[in-house]
Amino acid sequence: MLLFWLLSFLLSVGVCSSEADSSAPGHPSKPATTTAKVMPLGDSITASNKGLPSYRYYLWHLALSHGYRIDYVGSLHGVGNGLPASTDFDMDHEGHVGWRADQILERIKGWAESTSPDFVLIHLGHNDLCGRQSVASTVNDIAAIIDVLRAVHQRVGILLAQLIASASACHSEIRAFNAQLPALAASKSSTDSPVIIVDQYTGFDPATMTYDGTHPNAQGEAQIADRWFVKLAPLLDAFGAGH
Repeated sequence: MLLFWLLSFLLSVGVCSSEADSSAPGHPSKPATTTAKVMPLGDSITASNKGLPSYRYYLWHLALSHGYRIDYVGSLHGVGNGLPASTDFDMDHEGHVGWRADQILERIKGWAESTSPDFVLIHLGHNDLCGRQSVASTVNDIAAIIDVLRAVHQRVGILLAQLIASASACHSEIRAFNAQLPALAASKSSTDSPVIIVDQYTGFDPATMTYDGTHPNAQGEAQIADRWFVKLAPLLDAFGAGH
């Protein structure tokens, strides 16, 4: 039996090559029997674009290859402007192209009520900074989004991304914005509803990981998925143990 488990483990890890394979927790002790509802929430970086995989594709297959069962939830489907590079994944999401955090805040209650996510992956702020919203107001909008999510589902787990780097001049305050997020997470996090920071900034190179200086290409999307998975896997373990 032990030999069979080891062979299964090695084969499944080989399904998807990523840095998460070496740094993330291993498989659950047994195949997941509970499906976790995951809402990818953000702007065009969450949505992705025609002909690209989207980070959601890579994250979906990472989760499956490690024995987890996830159900992406959201009012949108696919990617922006057409079909993704591959359609063999759950394509639901809440990645709204061009939207700021305050616009997401106006609609998040309805989206959360209709889908009741167990986990939300938040990557928001690029459009706010380009739209001359202040760092402080954007942080406050994200804090309010977290409050609304909790009002709908008091045990929701939240992964909050420090924004990927950008070559765009209007994103000059990304570092200042990212620096505010750990304090926000610490102030909001609780045992029942953790808020976990995911460092999407460090090591993200706009020159090689985007197609226009801001939006990730396939290489960038794969790294984004890896970073999400490292933090999401332990939460999925705890979620499965509690059901």
